[in-house]
Amino acid sequence: MTLLEIQQLRKERAERISPAHEFYCRPRRRKLTIQRCLDDYVDANAFEDRRSACWRCPQGCNNRTQYAEG
Repeated sequence: MTLLEIQQLRKERAERISPAHEFYCRPRRRKLTIQRCLDDYVDANAFEDRRSACWRCPQGCNNRTQYAEG
């Protein structure tokens, strides 16, 4: 492996999101973990809770996509 390949691997590993990763949730106006975001999204969609901040949340969609890629 070349130095460039090693640096690229390190960068990719650093960008991965874990369930414990925290972020600021704009719709809920507080810090949440990715795990809590996933749980709340599943609950809101399973029970069709349209008044929930997680119902079709675009920020949550981005979080779920990044988590799935990692």
